[in-house]
Amino acid sequence: MRKVTFVTTWGTIDKDYWVWKWIYDIEPSNPVAWEILDKNKVNRNYETIEVLRKDSLDITDKDRLKIKQTVKNVKNDKIIITHWTDTMIQTWKYLKDIKGKIIILVGAARPYKMKETDAEFNLGFALWALEILSQIKKYWVYIAMNWELFNIDEVEKQEDGTFKRIDN
Repeated sequence: MRKVTFVTTWGTIDKDYWVWKWIYDIEPSNPVAWEILDKNKVNRNYETIEVLRKDSLDITDKDRLKIKQTVKNVKNDKIIITHWTDTMIQTWKYLKDIKGKIIILVGAARPYKMKETDAEFNLGFALWALEILSQIKKYWVYIAMNWELFNIDEVEKQEDGTFKRIDN
């Protein structure tokens, strides 16, 4: 069975969401990749490595180097990084020179714990893309969001939290 390594950075996908009367809050939660996989009966050999629990706007270059070093040290060649969408593109730039691995950055516009979320869909799509890319041995770093697989030079984040393919 092919192993998948999930590297978590505590993105929106992992946040917890609660409401009390008219007040709501979003706060840290445990990584949800294993919960999503278990809920959907995904029969897969996987491991989870938590690297950060930080808001993406607070992620520094030092943090990105930590993510990069973690990914480089993973013996497996199939890696999904759950990441904040705000700075996903900046982190991609740190990972692009890693060879011999398929790395997919994935996130969510709304936390997994919310009723209306894209988290499960995006994670499922990232797993599907990882499987296809591994079969054709297309080693690289990708972003999987909104039912699309992007290379860095063809994507930009929109104000509504979605990612859009751009023409060069």
